[in-house]
Amino acid sequence: MANERHPRLTPSGFEQPAPVRARRWPWVLGLGAVVVIALAWFEGGEEPLRPIAEEITLPEQGQ
Repeated sequence: MANERHPRLTPSGFEQPAPVRARRWPWVLGLGAVVVIALAWFEGGEEPLRPIAEEITLPEQGQ
């Protein structure tokens, strides 16, 4: 007969803690979000406008 006991239960019947991998993903996701926000803040700053001062020639209008 197959063992009907839950695989995460110890021989004494207590449940084992969740694997570390299952508890780590929220931290990794949060760290990734912080990195993306920091990069957006650092790289996404608005640059000041520079005036364009160049001579241009306009075509003469005929009468």
